Amino acid sequence: MSRDLNEALRAMGYADTGIPALAELFPPAIIDYLRDFRVKEVHDIIETLLYIYIAQSSSPSPGSLGGIAEQSCYAYTSGPLFALMEAGLIDSVSRHGTTIITTTAIGELIARPLTEARIRALDIQDLAHDIHAAVPALLAATVKGSYINKTLPSTLPGTEETFIDFLLRNNPAFFIECERFASLLKEAGCAVLAYDPDGSGTDSVVYTFPPEFAYILKGMLEAIDPAVREHHDILLESFHSTFTVLRYLTCGEDYDRIRASSAHSRELSRVLGLLAGSIYTLEEAPGTDGADIPRFIIKDRDLYEARLREIERALIVDVSEKIAIGRPVKEPPLLSRVEIPLPSVEPLPLDEEIEEEWDEIFSEEEAIEEAPVPLPIPSPAADPARPGGLDIFLGHAPDGRRVNWSPGRLNNGHMIILGGSGAGKTETIRCIALELAAQALPVIMIDFHGDMAPGIGEIRAYRIREGGEYYFNPLELDPSIDEITPLRATSDFVDAISINFPTLGIQQRRKIKNIIKGCYRISGITGKTATWTRVLDFDDIEGEIMDCEDETIPAYLEDIFDYKLFSGEEKISIPTILSSGITHINLNALPENLRYLFADLFLRRIYYTLQAMGEIPRGTENDREKFRLFVIVDEAKLLVSQKSGSKTAIKAVLNKYATEMRKFGVSLILASQLIAHFNEEILANIAVKFCMRAENKKQAQENARFFEVSEKDLLNFQPGEGILIIG
Repeated sequence: MSRDLNEALRAMGYADTGIPALAELFPPAIIDYLRDFRVKEVHDIIETLLYIYIAQSSSPSPGSLGGIAEQSCYAYTSGPLFALMEAGLIDSVSRHGTTIITTTAIGELIARPLTEARIRALDIQDLAHDIHAAVPALLAATVKGSYINKTLPSTLPGTEETFIDFLLRNNPAFFIECERFASLLKEAGCAVLAYDPDGSGTDSVVYTFPPEFAYILKGMLEAIDPAVREHHDILLESFHSTFTVLRYLTCGEDYDRIRASSAHSRELSRVLGLLAGSIYTLEEAPGTDGADIPRFIIKDRDLYEARLREIERALIVDVSEKIAIGRPVKEPPLLSRVEIPLPSVEPLPLDEEIEEEWDEIFSEEEAIEEAPVPLPIPSPAADPARPGGLDIFLGHAPDGRRVNWSPGRLNNGHMIILGGSGAGKTETIRCIALELAAQALPVIMIDFHGDMAPGIGEIRAYRIREGGEYYFNPLELDPSIDEITPLRATSDFVDAISINFPTLGIQQRRKIKNIIKGCYRISGITGKTATWTRVLDFDDIEGEIMDCEDETIPAYLEDIFDYKLFSGEEKISIPTILSSGITHINLNALPENLRYLFADLFLRRIYYTLQAMGEIPRGTENDREKFRLFVIVDEAKLLVSQKSGSKTAIKAVLNKYATEMRKFGVSLILASQLIAHFNEEILANIAVKFCMRAENKKQAQENARFFEVSEKDLLNFQPGEGILIIG
């Protein structure tokens, strides 16, 4: 039995007493295969298997197969996917241009008992007392198939296509409670976030529960007072009947469901009574259970639709009032209008005093009021007002008071800047970078268009181009960075290629990975750190790739070698970048796909370097010591998501930065045009969101909804003016 396997299971939280039995689930051939991996890699492989096992249990659309979109499976690298595929624990199939992953029979035989062990470890009694009784009452109905099947929206639904969408959309507190429950299960390894294989966009990211979900709900419902449980069952069933009847009367849907249910039939009769005067009632058609289905024709369309709207409004009121969660509502984020540094912009008069909570975010001399703030181009920074403070000067309020951004005093130091062409995003980025550099803090700017670097101050500039002077080798190893093994470097490289070349199939990526692994072996580089001083030359890989029997692989990768993307005269030094000052990575001379590939891999390498330095000690009081690097990315959408057919697939590199890099001392400053360019995972981990002038009506519509301002405001802002949310 593999000691690494036992250690991996222990790291996954399984009890020592149960590990021997769980380890016996793995066939000898699988155990032998896993011997080549480190404990952390075995851990990632098993976790990915469990993720796929749970994620594939979501109910597919009629006529489609089960499974989970491949992009959902990327925790950070595709390495575990390749390992699972080679071990025969998962399989893949292409459907409408999307690769769908499923567990094999052997994979399921391993994953099911591991998942069941996690469920048995849950304190279901405690969970039942912590979560509102309406939550399991609702989700138990999903097990029966009344509403949905083992999934829950991860964000407040934007539409009301299903009953659960309608319910949660019209009772946000209930949604928050359901999401809290799903999040607790996710933390315990008993739920996952995944794309619906037949969904599209970030709205299709849902919490998915395992096939054994019914066991959890059964235990919770048994722990709830029967009278309370019955109350919520009756209430939800009543809401569901009214919702179903309204769908039928509005658009003709769910007629068969009404015929099959006496409760729905009775509700239809009740609602038709409320529509008297707008319809003619005809003879009744018998239902399958003996119930009579009322039939009618509309005699006054306007009156009919008006009364349906009244019934729907009454249902919405009932949904919002009768499911009372009673948990304290989180305070809304702080909102203010500000202006970013464009000296031609004149200040507008103050409207009202800002709330006291604002002062907790900014330093003592930074009180802001809800009004535009003119921000001059930053001059060399003075000593910070607070001892050990990190207060980035943004400008002055109309009364002359300073406005500072203090990232060390927020939950995280991340910021999003939105706006159309000419709104002032680039100037904002330059000013912030100069102010940080003036305080001796390191800044790296990932620039896809070549226009982001400040025109003043000392800039460490690297222009990446064909046959250029500067390069970095993503497959080079460092004995001092234990996190980057040959397998991890290979997986990262193939993962970045698959993200930037989404039509590359999983079998082709598998071949590329095997070629690189073979080149490592030929170069004498193994899993032993003593061999990591040797360098894998990209010229050696080029020869193997170009000789590959699969002609599509050289076709995909030839630009990498033609442009000498990862070879050159001078290697970019990450320790130098982390020392201090502004580093500008200019990628505008590369083709678009190579720009994103280089940025993706370079940010991954920085990630591992900072991870090897360890977490920032908790309780650090000096704000400057909380940050090792400020990463600025313009057009950040290019490293967050990509179009793949009708589906938006998450690019994991910036997701990883937003969710995990705060503890390693990283602040992200991301710029783009639309809030929709950032998925919920990113937005939930960004403390500061700044929205500037929209370029057109479409941009204004999308951004205005999120920032809760009018489209007219976003279209009429002057350059540099915008809306700021903190929290």
